[in-house]
Amino acid sequence: MSAFDDAQLLIRLLREGRDYYMFARDEVRDPEIAEVFALAVRARRELLEDLVSTRLLFQTSPAHAVRTLAPNLGYEELRHQFDPLHPRTQAAALHERERRVIDLMHDLFEHETESSPKLHAAIKAHYALFVEVEDCLGRWSATQMAM
Repeated sequence: MSAFDDAQLLIRLLREGRDYYMFARDEVRDPEIAEVFALAVRARRELLEDLVSTRLLFQTSPAHAVRTLAPNLGYEELRHQFDPLHPRTQAAALHERERRVIDLMHDLFEHETESSPKLHAAIKAHYALFVEVEDCLGRWSATQMAM
């Protein structure tokens, strides 16, 4: 994949993930899980806002939104399967997606530093929040697998 393709995929994952986590945060009954989902929303919202403010990304209306991602890549399918009483059943799928987002951020950070210092700075500023969310989902996923 080219850096442009990676950036486009990252943006789509950020948008779909933000929408998923906003939905899940509002539906879930467990306050601890809702807090992690709120952190995931914040991380995505802030990075997207920084990408817009640095003119690396332009606001688009919902009418111009791109189609959803493939079920094994995006969040739309997970949203339809979400159970507010058992949200941790999606932990492994969410952890996998979080790893993909972090890997894309890492790749763009490593390979686009010279051509896009604004992208480099935006990723650097928000990376830790994504890692924090990924750590929580990893623990939940391990707990689910142990059951």
